Amino acid sequence: MHISRKSFIVIAVAALTAVLSVALAAQQASPNSAAASNDVHSISLPQYSPDLPPGPGRDAFRNNCLICHSARYVTMQPHFSKQVWTNEVQKMITAYGASIAPKDKDAIVDYLVSIRGTADAGAPASPQAPSTPK
Repeated sequence: MHISRKSFIVIAVAALTAVLSVALAAQQASPNSAAASNDVHSISLPQYSPDLPPGPGRDAFRNNCLICHSARYVTMQPHFSKQVWTNEVQKMITAYGASIAPKDKDAIVDYLVSIRGTADAGAPASPQAPSTPK
């Protein structure tokens, strides 16, 4: 079957007209739809910054470690010895590329030991609770 050029143009114009009329009818049916799709919606979430326990080296920890870790993350860690914390900080430097200066490395280890260190092989470094009088 052969369609003449004139017939082809008539069919194309009719199809285009039909598409445009459907689009125009849809826009008139909901006039706010175009405006609504351009509106920007946002929400504001509350910001809770957990307090880091005080200790020597807290500022070095904040400046170097909170880039990747949340403040809560460190407070949920087990109690480790100073050697384990030293190894963990070194691992962050060598394995993960943390750019921690040597003076900050020692301060960070001191901070981690002060808040999550051990007094000996298994006991936490935190002070004992006072005994209740009898």
